[in-house]
Amino acid sequence: MNYRTLGRTGLQVGEIGLGTEHVVREEQKMVNDVAAMAIDNGMNYFDFFWPQRDFRTKMGIALKGKRDKILLAGHLGVMEKNGQYSRTRKAAICEDDFHDFLRRFNTDHVDIMMLHNVDEIADLEEVLYGKFMDLAVKLKKEGKARYFGFSSHEATIAQKAAESGLVDVIMFSMNPAFDVLGHIAPDNVEQDAQKRMHDLTKTDSQSVLAQRKDFYAVCEKENIGLVAMKPFAGGWLLSTRKLKYPPTSTQCLNFLLDQKIVSTVVPGTKNTDELLDVLQFFKASAEQRDYRNIITMNEWDLSGSCMYCNHCLPCPVNINIGETIRLLDHAIHGMTDEIKKDYQRLEVKAGSCVSCGACVKRCPFGIDPMQRMHDAKAMFAM
Repeated sequence: MNYRTLGRTGLQVGEIGLGTEHVVREEQKMVNDVAAMAIDNGMNYFDFFWPQRDFRTKMGIALKGKRDKILLAGHLGVMEKNGQYSRTRKAAICEDDFHDFLRRFNTDHVDIMMLHNVDEIADLEEVLYGKFMDLAVKLKKEGKARYFGFSSHEATIAQKAAESGLVDVIMFSMNPAFDVLGHIAPDNVEQDAQKRMHDLTKTDSQSVLAQRKDFYAVCEKENIGLVAMKPFAGGWLLSTRKLKYPPTSTQCLNFLLDQKIVSTVVPGTKNTDELLDVLQFFKASAEQRDYRNIITMNEWDLSGSCMYCNHCLPCPVNINIGETIRLLDHAIHGMTDEIKKDYQRLEVKAGSCVSCGACVKRCPFGIDPMQRMHDAKAMFAM
C-alpha cells in the first residue's frame, strides 16, 4: 500500500480505502473478513455512512481491537427510519445518532466527522451556518471528532464548502465517466432532479467539466483532503451492459490516483471477492494500469443510470430502492433464476410503491426511481 497525506489534516491514508455501503447486507462473517482483509493489506481509511443499528454492531465487532489501525470516517446527518437510511438535519436526532455510532463502534471519537450528503444551496447554508454546524463544533470540542469532512455529489456545492474554511476533507463522486465527459454530475442544482440529467447537452457537459476542474483547483489551493467515492459509478463501468470495452477496476483506480489532488479512493466492496479484485491494482503491470484507451471512448453516457447508493431513501413503504433497481437492471440484460430468487427475498416488492415521488426529489444523480419501481413491478410481476 502506498500512502498519501489527507490534505491539511496531515493524516497519512492508504491510496485505496474502504467504502462500506454494499457490505451492509452481509452476514457477520463476511463483514469480519472484509474488514480484516482490508486492514491486512494496508487500507486504513474506512468510511461509514449507513445508520442501520445492526450494521454498525457488525462493524463494531469486526473492528474490535483494531481501532488504532484505521482512520474512522463517520457521518453526521443520518438516521435510521423504519430500518432504512434517512438524511436529517435535526440537531437532537443527529446527536443521538452520532453517539449511537460511537457506542456501536466501541470508540470515543471519529477521525473525520463527515457532514453528510449536501447537494443543494439551501442545505449547504443550513449545514455550514446553522444549528447543525453548532452541533458539529460542540462534538469536536468534546473530543469526539478530530476533523470535519463534507460529502457531496455537486461540484458547485463542494467548491463552496472547500472555500468556507470550515471543512478539512471532502468526499466527492469521481471516476473516468464523470471526469472525462461530465456525465451524471448536473450543472445546475436548482433544476428539477428528474430533468437535470435528461436535458444535458454537449455544452452542459463541458460546463460540468469546467465546474469540476474549478472545484479540484480550490481543493488544491485550500489543501483539502479529497476522498474519491463512486470510482466505478456504482459498478456500471465494470459492466458490459453499457460499454463495448468496459474498463477494469485497475484502470479506474489508476485514473483517479493519477489525479494528484486525490488523497484516497474508497470503492464500495460487498465481499472479499470484490475486495480482492480492487487489491489487484497493487500487483498490476503498467500495461494493465494504462487507461488511455478508455478515456477516448465515446460510449460514456450513463444518463439515467442508478448508482444503487440509496440516497433516495427512506421509502414510506420500506422498499429497498437501490437493490430493487440493481436487480431490475440485471434482469433487463438477461433474467436468470438467481435474479428471480434475489428479488423474491426482498422484504418489500416494487409493486408496493405508492408513487409519492419523494425518491425522485432526493436522487443525487437525477434518475426517476419511482418509474423504475413501476418497471420492476412489470418485470417481476409483483
